[in-house]
Amino acid sequence: MDMLDAEIPSGDEYDPQQSPESDGAPDEEAVHDAEDGDGDDAGEDAAPPEGHQVLPDSTTESDDDGAQAPRRSKRKPAPKITWWESNPKAYVAAGPFGGATSAWDLRKPPTNAKEARARSDWPLWKAAEKEEYLAHKKLGTWSKTKNNNKRKAVKTRYVYDIKRDSDGNVTRYKARLVVQGFNQVPGLDFDETWAPVPSSATTGALFAVAATKDWEVHHVDVKTAFLNAKMDKEMYINLPDGTEPGEAHEALHLNLVLYGTKQTGHLWGIKLDKELKAMGAVRSKVDPCLYTWSHPVHGLFYILVYVDDLIVAGKSLDGVQAVKNWVSATFDVRDMGETRRAKARHHTARLWGAKVL
Repeated sequence: MDMLDAEIPSGDEYDPQQSPESDGAPDEEAVHDAEDGDGDDAGEDAAPPEGHQVLPDSTTESDDDGAQAPRRSKRKPAPKITWWESNPKAYVAAGPFGGATSAWDLRKPPTNAKEARARSDWPLWKAAEKEEYLAHKKLGTWSKTKNNNKRKAVKTRYVYDIKRDSDGNVTRYKARLVVQGFNQVPGLDFDETWAPVPSSATTGALFAVAATKDWEVHHVDVKTAFLNAKMDKEMYINLPDGTEPGEAHEALHLNLVLYGTKQTGHLWGIKLDKELKAMGAVRSKVDPCLYTWSHPVHGLFYILVYVDDLIVAGKSLDGVQAVKNWVSATFDVRDMGETRRAKARHHTARLWGAKVL
């Protein structure tokens, strides 16, 4: 019987070494793969010819219907790194850039606590964290109260910033304790979320009038402004690692509004509006962030509120100082002096020897 007319045995009995084709010339596809240099990969990844049986020790898996399933990786996941707190510099050195990342740009604040502890200016940031913590302890921002309702505590972290003056000189290092407000539940942990921000038209109009009439325009920054408002919901927080022993992992009841909570700006706006009205200021019906205050001696003054910053504009410097004195008697403020716009206008007027309109 001719060799080409012989039946090919079934897959269970087939042996590639006994194939008639193995005694003759090599397969054309095998020669083509050998010429391309892919013989090894093709022998491992290519599907077996029709009629072949996949041996049990093969790495190729198959489903019940006979379709081949992808091979699964047997590599183990990388271990979770949790030792950076005890040795942050070693953690940085073990990163993808190695020891090159130790050369931080000290002109910029650190992005997180790990970076702050690994930098050479860590003592400055540590002092800033200590100052922020003591300020909260003095104000009574939180208290050790038993969580009777078993409310879940919200985590907190430090946000770092480098404060500079109008000339770009560093004035202080700031570490602000903030709440991870994205964990708050709407309706349960907060209701309103707006903050006092004036419209751009109101701000532009005030500076235009001040420039036309050559008014004094000063800037007052309220320190830890949001902490002056009381919390309106029952809420508990966890302080970040590195704080005072006994409080780092303890659920603390939040008494005052803390930065990061959703209702922070709303509650501060209510508190500031109450105090300004007690001072005698009148709120504008057009823009709720603009107030007018009439001094019995120095005349009319305008107070523009931008979250925790106050812009005081008026004809008399003594009147502007009177407004700042009243605000400083109510809140802990930082007098920033003339605004940069007013400084530029006065400097230009001195150069030309005339008022610039």
